[in-house]
Amino acid sequence: MGLLRFVIKSSIAGGVIYYTIEEGLWSSPEESGKLYNKLYSSISPLIQQNLPREMVQEIHTIPSPGVLKTCAASYWNQGVIATVDFVSKLPTHVSNGIEWAQKEITKSSLATNDTSKITEVK
Repeated sequence: MGLLRFVIKSSIAGGVIYYTIEEGLWSSPEESGKLYNKLYSSISPLIQQNLPREMVQEIHTIPSPGVLKTCAASYWNQGVIATVDFVSKLPTHVSNGIEWAQKEITKSSLATNDTSKITEVK
C-alpha cells in the first residue's frame, strides 16, 4: 500500500513538473509572463461565471501581469537589501555569538565544578 501511494504521489508531482516545463514556466521571463497571461485569461472568466456572486465579491481579484511584475521586483529588491544588510552585520553577529558561547561554557564549567565539590563534601 505504501509503495502504491508513493508511486501515485511521484507520478502526480512528475506530471506537474513536466507540464510546467512544457508550458514555459521555468524558461525565460517572457515565456513565464505569457503563461501567466494565458492562465489569467482562462481562469478569471471561469471564476466569474461559476461561483456565486457573493463569493466572487469576497475573493480578491487575480493581480494583472503588470501588478505582479511590480510586486515581484519590489520583493526582489527587499530581499537583496535584507541580504546585504545581513552580510554587513555578520561580523558583529559572529563576535556576539562567540562571546555568548564563551559565557555559557564558563557558566556550565563552573556549575559542574560546584556540583563536584558538593558531592565530595557529602
